[in-house]
Amino acid sequence: APEGERVGELQARTIIQQCSRAKVKIKPALDGADAQWAEVGIQEGMVVYVCFFHGATEDVTHEMANSLMTTKLFRKATGCSVSVLDLPGNVLFIPQDSLLGEPVPKRRVQYKGGCEPWWGAQLLSNLVFTCRELVAGSVKCAKADVKVEQGVYGQKQEIVLNCVEPMTLLLEF
Repeated sequence: APEGERVGELQARTIIQQCSRAKVKIKPALDGADAQWAEVGIQEGMVVYVCFFHGATEDVTHEMANSLMTTKLFRKATGCSVSVLDLPGNVLFIPQDSLLGEPVPKRRVQYKGGCEPWWGAQLLSNLVFTCRELVAGSVKCAKADVKVEQGVYGQKQEIVLNCVEPMTLLLEF
């Protein structure tokens, strides 16, 4: 197939949002204990909203990780573009089943075609693990203490996001 063209069924959809800081609540405040947050940023990085479709395989998570971490998404002041690994930047994955939405007649949106929740959670774990491996293999990322974090699959995602220059991109796999 030509470069960038997908063969077969859609397995995953992602929206990438450049950020300077982002965090997602992973545990609510309970019995006097503070809420817990997974947090990335201070410098630059990205939030990746992700959903998996029915039929998604573990193979797609490796393709996604390589693409998300090595595609030259970030514009530098010099005019050249770099990947999140080269930046280096932090990454926060947010499971987002609303990305399954497709418009249907009468101005409604239908959410269907998602994978089973237990499998989606497994695929998200695989994706995050593979991205962490890529970060661990980068000297630049190790020096910058780059982090790859994730929200909790199947839970409401409460996020806080700061952007200096919002850059949003849709990638499908």
